[in-house]
Amino acid sequence: MAVKFITSHKNFIGLSTDAKPTEVNATVPIGSTFYEYDTKKTARLVNELAPVHYWPLERDLLDQAGTTTGSVTHAGTNRTRINPTSGLIESVGANVPRYESVGGKLATLIEPAGTNLCTDSEAFRAAISGWLNQNGTVTDNVVAAPDGNTTADKIVEANDIGQSHYIRDTIAKASFTDNASVTFSVYLKPAERTFARIRFRLKDGNYREAYFNLSTGAMSGTEDASSYGSEQIGSSEWWRYWITHNIGNGANDPMFFVYLAEADNDVIYNGDGSSGIYVWGAMVQESPVPTSYVATSGATVTRATESGEPHFTLPAGLFDAEGTAIVWWRPGWDTQSIAAHSGIIAISNVSTSLFYAHLSLNSIFSRDGFNSASRSLSFSADTWYKLIIKWGYLVEGTKKFRVGIDSESGVSWGTEANFDGSYTLGANIRLGYTPFSRMHLRQLYLFPKVLSDDQINNWDGTKQNSTNWIRES
Repeated sequence: MAVKFITSHKNFIGLSTDAKPTEVNATVPIGSTFYEYDTKKTARLVNELAPVHYWPLERDLLDQAGTTTGSVTHAGTNRTRINPTSGLIESVGANVPRYESVGGKLATLIEPAGTNLCTDSEAFRAAISGWLNQNGTVTDNVVAAPDGNTTADKIVEANDIGQSHYIRDTIAKASFTDNASVTFSVYLKPAERTFARIRFRLKDGNYREAYFNLSTGAMSGTEDASSYGSEQIGSSEWWRYWITHNIGNGANDPMFFVYLAEADNDVIYNGDGSSGIYVWGAMVQESPVPTSYVATSGATVTRATESGEPHFTLPAGLFDAEGTAIVWWRPGWDTQSIAAHSGIIAISNVSTSLFYAHLSLNSIFSRDGFNSASRSLSFSADTWYKLIIKWGYLVEGTKKFRVGIDSESGVSWGTEANFDGSYTLGANIRLGYTPFSRMHLRQLYLFPKVLSDDQINNWDGTKQNSTNWIRES
């Protein structure tokens, strides 16, 4: 598409001009946006496909298309993130959003409240913690931990014959809701031993476990928990390992174990008195997935919810006419068979608003306050999805709205629903309002027009795409 720029800027989109009003011919992709400048340097929107608001949500909350900068209201205590540059776990202060690199993309992390029920997350020697040391010893503060501090311990097996070697923490059964999904996670690094078994006892006395290869981070083949996983910390040898299972009900206090292993399915062997593994950051939580690390020292610790944070002042007029919204969403959990909602983006004071996930119906919904539109999606944890809602367009004289999802093959739409004429609104755009579990969001666009499928597919959330339109600075 050939266009003409009229500019008095000396350096306009990388084209050198003199200081006088100059015509510049250029070619830009269809769907791009540009501005026409007069000699007074006043920008006039020429291509109406520009978003009126655009938040990358990668390093700050600045509005790259408008003036609505976001903010966060949070005490900041007990929040951590993995620094996208250093790869280390670090604390995040009050009123600061958390940005991470996930799936190759920078994004904003949002989580519900979470409590670490393991009261000694970084101290594993029996004499100074609640952990039992069985057929082995624990040496304090041997190597640098995933946060960069020298606080990681080493579990060393005893010199013995035909024994198992492990540490164990016992937590009172009253600490757990009956039949809750519980996740046990811990950071491990190989030393002389390169395999480990992660295990916990349920309330009914049964056990669930998984073996992991600490050299590769992979589950090594033997497991019977309902789910398990691992995540490398930066490019280091540290991995976070976890297993999840229904804690059940019964008379037994749950127990949580880390075993040294010679190989997959091999925890009973002759100890040599010197071999072991490194350990740090144990966490036990009522959650179907591990969430960001919460440190403890002698007592349980809770991270407060980030529901509705960050937030942005609601743009006037946009949601009571027509428009399109696009955002990239990365859930931290798989589709769940429970009757629950998880707010993704809210523009009213309830979670069931602009975008939300309905877990038992396996769908992404939008609700204008009276009617709902949806698109089915059996989503997977730690996978990016492009979510779209367009509203206020006419079909045979009736206003409609519709939810679309792009899983990297182009937008696919759900069934059209009647649009009430305006969304029910609050005062703010709220990210992750009442989230079910952790999620990441990036590249939030709001358009004042209903975009076509081609135009929607053209907005791919990359820097090159996002800078095809310009603001005057």
